[in-house]
This record gives sequence, structure tokens and C-alpha cells, in this order.
Amino acid sequence: KVTCFSRDGTKLATGGTDGVVVVLNYPGLTPLRPATQFQGHEILDLDFSEDGAHIVAVSSQNMWIIATDTGRILEAITNPVWNKKPFEFRICRFGRGSFSSILYTVVNGDKNRKPFVCMWSTVSWTRIRTVPVGPRPITACTVSSDGRLIAFGSSDMGIRICNTKSLQVLMTIPKAHAFPVVSMAFNKNASLLVSASVDATCYVVAVPKTFPKVNNFVLLVLALLFVFLAALIQIYQSMESK
Repeated sequence: KVTCFSRDGTKLATGGTDGVVVVLNYPGLTPLRPATQFQGHEILDLDFSEDGAHIVAVSSQNMWIIATDTGRILEAITNPVWNKKPFEFRICRFGRGSFSSILYTVVNGDKNRKPFVCMWSTVSWTRIRTVPVGPRPITACTVSSDGRLIAFGSSDMGIRICNTKSLQVLMTIPKAHAFPVVSMAFNKNASLLVSASVDATCYVVAVPKTFPKVNNFVLLVLALLFVFLAALIQIYQSMESK
């Protein structure tokens, strides 16, 4: 179902539809240790921590933190629920660089609910923050090598590039593909973002070095002006009708 290399390229982890997680030495492809079995679960995604000491794996209702060398399960989190509504784990990614102490997970609801990205502490394995990103379920994700940027592909065929610290959307590319994105990657210096889709296309995005800052105060003022104008229009229409 899914494969992932460690950051130094010496280990390769695989997760299957049968719930088996295998860690292989690379390039020899000999097993590092016996496989870890999560019977009755389908592994949807997995990732190595930056130092290679841990592996995170997710099924739709479970997230496991696994010691790479021994296969011991260090932490298990089940049944993601927010605002009393059930969601499903879909993607897991460890942060990089100065954000290597953060784990990011994508949880999707049904098509009528916004997906969420959760930030977890890799020290306590507790949730730090939960932020909605985009209007439709997220299907792919990647983190830049320096850890500053995280990108998401969604079932609305759009791509969003976010700041890893706040998960603020910095750049949106709508309708990048004709079908949902299934794979994404930044190049080494994060100047390019490549996405692939089941529509048999790859899309290459030039990532700017800097992004325009969003002035929240200006947005608030504009929103208040819009509400004020709408109220004036409604009052005017009611007076005209009399």
C-alpha cells in the first residue's frame, strides 16, 4: 500500500493492506527486524522521524508510533473525533529541520465536512493544535526538506502550500489536475513542488522564496465593511418597499 525511506536513505519501510509494517535495510533489502502486525487494519500511510528512531503508521481509525529498531509500539491513538463527529486518519508526516519535534496528521470526514490537520508533540505525543485546511478531503501531503513548508493535495483537485508553524495557507493552486492528487514532493531547496494524479499527469509548481503577508487587521476591517454595507442595503430595500 505504501513505502517510505528514512531521511538518510539506509532504511525502507513498507505498510500493507494486511496491516503488516516491515522495515528493510537499504539497498540490501534484508529485514531489519521481524515485521509488526496490526491485524484487521489497512496501513494507509507511514513515515520515519528525522533521526530514523521512530516510524508513524496510520489506518483509518488508528495511529501508532513504532520504535524502528525493535518494532515496539510506543504510543497508540485511536478513533479521531472532533466536535463529537467521527473522522478518519489519512496521512502522517514528521516535521523536518527545526520542526522535527512536530508530527502532522491529516484527518478527513465525509465530503460535506472540512478536513483537519493536527499537530502533535513528539515528546509527549499529545495534540498541540487542530486546523481546518481546504474544503474537501486531503489525498496527498509532503513536507519540504528544511521543514518550513507543508503542501496538501485535495479531492477538489487543488493544491495548497502552508506554513508548517501555523498551517496558514500561503499559496493555492485550484484545479491543478482533472482527478485528485495521489503523490507530492518538494525538490531539495523547495523551489519546486511536483504533484501527480490518477489522470496520468504531473504538475510542477514554482514555489516563491517569499509569500505575501496576510494582514488580519485589514481582513477584519474589510469583513466589517461588508457587513455594514449589507445592512445598509437591507435597510434601503425595506424603506423602498414601504
